[in-house]
Amino acid sequence: MMTSIRVFFLSILMITSNWNEVSKRNAAIKAATKSYEETDYEASITNHLRLVSEYNLSTPNVTYDLALSQHYGGQLEQAGLTYQSLYQSPDKNIASFAYNQNGIILGEQKKYDEALEGFKMALIKNPLNESARYNYELLSRWLQQNPEQQEQQKQDQEEQEKQEEQEKQEQDKKSEEKKDGEGEEQTEEDEATESQKKDDKQGEKSQEEKDCEEASDIESDLSDREKALEKVKEKLQEMNLSPEQAAQILEAMNAAELRYIQQNKKKPTKKPQRGLPEW
Repeated sequence: MMTSIRVFFLSILMITSNWNEVSKRNAAIKAATKSYEETDYEASITNHLRLVSEYNLSTPNVTYDLALSQHYGGQLEQAGLTYQSLYQSPDKNIASFAYNQNGIILGEQKKYDEALEGFKMALIKNPLNESARYNYELLSRWLQQNPEQQEQQKQDQEEQEKQEEQEKQEQDKKSEEKKDGEGEEQTEEDEATESQKKDDKQGEKSQEEKDCEEASDIESDLSDREKALEKVKEKLQEMNLSPEQAAQILEAMNAAELRYIQQNKKKPTKKPQRGLPEW
């Protein structure tokens, strides 16, 4: 009899404990959603990171909202890394938006080739992403009209690579001096790690090859839509839009995309000025 009573009370305690955990989890989700909707991006970043660390909620939607909060909150480097973590998301829409948003960051950093590649990959993931198509066409035409900008970027990149190579050589030299000529034998664990890295690299290569195959389809698709895009651009030229007005058009496109992916989720009533990269 006493055993039955103990089992009963233990069951009650377990149910109560589980219920409390569910309540805390739901409260955390609500807090993250509210802070994002109120454009309190600092709080939104904290709340979304909590969902990931404490409740293991790393779904594409949660990660994308985190990336947007970091982006709008000025944490551009971290936002770029978070966007990149979504590149291979099974949700093609999320992956496409992530490529496009990171492309905007890269464009603002004057990394035009990387930005152009980001917009292209956004179209590969989702050919209906009109914001990415707009960015791709706009940046492509701007680079054609301003080839010196692309040349300057290449020079800057070469200088950066030389500097990184020099720093690497200095670090290697210090490491060699520290070893005092003593060699290190590679353990079985090291060999297993190297093998795993090779397998991962081969997997990445196969994915890149797949994306390259899809890229040819996208380029064909871009050609098919050229007439429609030309009509839009002619209208924009007739309107004599300034870069700021063009940026507002992109803002509207991005807002529409976000409403789509959030599925009627309430969006922030006030967003910071994003605009296009300076091209």
